[in-house]
Amino acid sequence: MVNYCYEKEQKMSDDKLARAIEMMIRTDHMHKAMIDSRVREIGIHRTQHRILMRLARCEKLPSQKELAEHLDVTPAAVCGALKKIEEDGYVERTLGQDNRYNELRITDKGRELVKLTREMFSEADRSMFDGFSEAELEGYIAALEKLQANIKRQHERMEIK
Repeated sequence: MVNYCYEKEQKMSDDKLARAIEMMIRTDHMHKAMIDSRVREIGIHRTQHRILMRLARCEKLPSQKELAEHLDVTPAAVCGALKKIEEDGYVERTLGQDNRYNELRITDKGRELVKLTREMFSEADRSMFDGFSEAELEGYIAALEKLQANIKRQHERMEIK
């Protein structure tokens, strides 16, 4: 009888875990779709936008390789996205001091787009958490931090093997 109860509790727990993972993944997809939709409204692609946001935040501008690593995309994707946002006037490339590489610079037009999208995304983020109390938001953040720590720990264990 004890084993039956334990198995039943374990089953319910597994069901809740599966539901939590499914909801987390679905929420992530819904958020990405919402952001992609808003970015498309202003005429750029998601990777192009992420590059602009990264460039706007950096004091020392990253190389294309560093951008690819940070954004978790291929260097070819960064190259294509940079070409397009350069053509659209959001960034400029100039030859570096030692003439071996291009330096990236976000233009005033690019900074205006970043400002506009930050306002759009701030509004979207606030609407996502509409009805949440400060305590609920803090609890959500704490839960995500715990999840990330667990994932990182599991990943490190897998690397050791």
